[in-house]
Amino acid sequence: MFLENFAQSSGLWIALVIFVLTFTGVVFEVFDKSVVAMVGAISLVLSGVLSFDQAVESINFEIIALLAAMMIIVEIAEESGLFTMINFKLAKFSKGNPFFIFLFFTLITAIGSAFLDNVTIVLIVVPITIALVRGLGYNPFIYVMAEIMISNIGGAWTLIGDPPNVLVGTAVGFSFNSFIVTLAIPIFLSILALLAAFYTIHWKDLKPIHHHLPKLFMSNVLLKKLEYKHQKTHLSKAYMTKVVIAFLLTILGFLFQGFLNLPIAVIAATGAFLLMLVVNKQIHAHHIFSKIEWSTLGFFAGLFVVVAGLEHSGILNVLAQSIVGMTDNFNLLILIILWASGFLSTLVNNVPFVTVMIPILMTVTGHYSGNPHADILWWALILGSALGGNGTVIGASANVIGVDLAQKNGLKISFLSYLKYSLPLTIVTLVISSAYLLIWANYF
Repeated sequence: MFLENFAQSSGLWIALVIFVLTFTGVVFEVFDKSVVAMVGAISLVLSGVLSFDQAVESINFEIIALLAAMMIIVEIAEESGLFTMINFKLAKFSKGNPFFIFLFFTLITAIGSAFLDNVTIVLIVVPITIALVRGLGYNPFIYVMAEIMISNIGGAWTLIGDPPNVLVGTAVGFSFNSFIVTLAIPIFLSILALLAAFYTIHWKDLKPIHHHLPKLFMSNVLLKKLEYKHQKTHLSKAYMTKVVIAFLLTILGFLFQGFLNLPIAVIAATGAFLLMLVVNKQIHAHHIFSKIEWSTLGFFAGLFVVVAGLEHSGILNVLAQSIVGMTDNFNLLILIILWASGFLSTLVNNVPFVTVMIPILMTVTGHYSGNPHADILWWALILGSALGGNGTVIGASANVIGVDLAQKNGLKISFLSYLKYSLPLTIVTLVISSAYLLIWANYF
């Protein structure tokens, strides 16, 4: 018994040390983050915290496959010239107005993330944004930052927008409509707060240019340049038509996933490989596969294993039970669940944490069966895990993908530069959610 307890205790500390070292390596970017995550993963296996089979089982291959499939679709779309055409049309329609472009892309991202997977939306929107904004002579940093963060906020609004929502919704029996109705106010206010914050901080870069003659002149020159580039680019309508049809069919598959009864990764992979078949004369498979961000997929795989070390060693379970056992005061318990899940979701992937919390919260809500507002505890978990994911680069899948896409397109977003914006805004959205949940619990 002593040896068993010692082994369990030592495994817990080893898992914790490996996680801290991995997290530190990602923050300071001394090595490529995919290498850091993989070293952390293999260290857990070498130390005996996880067996090789447990490490492999902990990798969420559905997310890996989904990301790879959407990368293929986006790469083929980019090669077809579809993004070039979209950029030209948007530039012409917006007349180079930076505020209109900012507002258009952020709202499209928020709405799209609510009714599709937020990672898919980021994969599509970020490359288009960078190309358009750079073409107009602006810095795309604030546009991409806002899109990444707003994708997580929008994704929190619906049952299908974020994986933790699916886990809680199916476990508790919340409907698609209950998510939309219940979370509309905090999500809407969080989106407004984010847009207001970015506009206030960068108002000189985002304000309309129709009264600024030098900027207006320069914008018109750049628009003419984009128009000339567009006219000189050979675009195959047949090629683009195939891409658009495949993309729309994939999106429809996502929307009707429940009816099809297929994993979302299978739907995405079907769209990707069918598209590869129909455009094989225009683009070779080897070229497409060479463009997949394998380092990003490797980072996710390593991160899943590192977080699994925390889960298997019992650390997540201890944290979860400590959170819900802190108080019997219902209002305080709401805040503890919201802020604890928010804080932890900035450090680890929120899926394993929510998975551990569900059975524990089931027991806790049973003690409040006479309280008509007992379900608020679930909504606190949902809002905390989703909005907290904005806190750091590794807090949510959309963050990692967005930052890596930016880097692929020549825009460097470091861990700390992301944190400078994300942490204050994450706190603001959690404050909004706190006020909403407490008002609901005490006055309705």
